[in-house]
Amino acid sequence: MELTKFSDYSLRLLIYLALNDDRLVSLQEVADAYQISRNHLVKIAGNLNQLGYVQATRGKGGGLRLAKAPRDINAGQLVRLTEGDAPLIECFDPVKNSCCLSPACVLKGALKQAENAFYSELERFTLADLVKRPENLRRQFPSLSESRVSE
Repeated sequence: MELTKFSDYSLRLLIYLALNDDRLVSLQEVADAYQISRNHLVKIAGNLNQLGYVQATRGKGGGLRLAKAPRDINAGQLVRLTEGDAPLIECFDPVKNSCCLSPACVLKGALKQAENAFYSELERFTLADLVKRPENLRRQFPSLSESRVSE
């Protein structure tokens, strides 16, 4: 199973905001920190704002911050939301399924169990768990390390 970039970047954005919970963070800062497209982050931030995970403030001096405490953001639930309804494999979609093996296939059941296990395991973690050692994560962002040292 492979997460979409949308899910991956959603998690990364939330991690970055959790590491900077004392201030508003610009999308450009996050894009620069992860070296990813700002335009892609705009869509992600909009989605996370709509879902109630982030709070966006527009205009000069605006930015993003977490709308919930990190302990209240479940990683598995977030990934379920950001992955959407796209089936893992074709045969999970009764409308588009054209596989001739479906009526007798054991693989379909095995893959469904694996998908459920994946989400169940991920649901054991909150954003707080993902940022448990913030000093180690901040070291990965030179600009964050420098700004924290000068405080």
